[in-house]
Order: sequence, then C-alpha cells, then structure tokens
Amino acid sequence: RWRYAGVGLVHQSNGQSEPLSRSWNRYYLMGGMELGNRFAVTARVWKRISESPTDDDNPDITDYLGHGEISAWYYPDARNAFGLTLGGFGTASQKLEYTRVIGDPGTSDLRFLVQLFNGYGNTLADYNRNRTVLNIGLRLVDF
Repeated sequence: RWRYAGVGLVHQSNGQSEPLSRSWNRYYLMGGMELGNRFAVTARVWKRISESPTDDDNPDITDYLGHGEISAWYYPDARNAFGLTLGGFGTASQKLEYTRVIGDPGTSDLRFLVQLFNGYGNTLADYNRNRTVLNIGLRLVDF
C-alpha cells in the first residue's frame, strides 16, 4: 500500500570553515510504500539548488552523490530490521543496515545499529572519495 509522499528542502553542511567547508542545498520529492508489516520501500529524487561559483565549495557534488536514492527494508519480526539503500543514480553507493530494538519494541525508538557503507558520500567531508566504512552504534529515533 502507498504509505506516504512528500516534498522538502534540505540544507546539509559539515559546519567547517574554508578550506574544509562542505555544504549544499537541494529540494526533493519522495514516496514510500509498504507490503504488509514486513517490507517497506522508499524512493527520493533531488535537484541541487545552484550557488554562485564564488560561494560553491563543492561544485561537483552531484557528480558523486547523484540525484536520488532508493531504500528497501525487511522486518522479520518486531525487534529486527534489515535495510539496503542504493544511492547516487549514477555514481553509486550502497548501504547495508541491521537494527535491533533495545527495550520494548512497542515503546522504544532506541536501536542497536550495524551499518556497512560502500561508495561516495558517507560523510559530506569526503563526498568525492570512494570509501568502505563499517559503523556500529545506536540509532536514537526510528521512523
């Protein structure tokens, strides 16, 4: 079933000053659907908002991060979830995720997270470097 659709505006920045500054603005369209309680798919496409050449600290960012992404999630039970995100729609990135609820699945948004990322854009500072990164930690909000 169709679950949601949205449009938005996002500003992303690493908070650094020149020469380490990286930021960009974009607008996006997104939609998501579910199959029962077990599967969810979300797609998002975006368009970068142009900046003046003197203010643009990463003019080639869409060459690496592309114009969209698609995510699929599988929920075998109330505690566990497995996700795959394919990003870029050009220069690709892949992200595999596993989360497990900490506490009562009916009331807790706290999750244990294991994430394997490969491609461009794991962080904004290295958007133009192809990296493979393993992240282990906590996800504070799940929606």
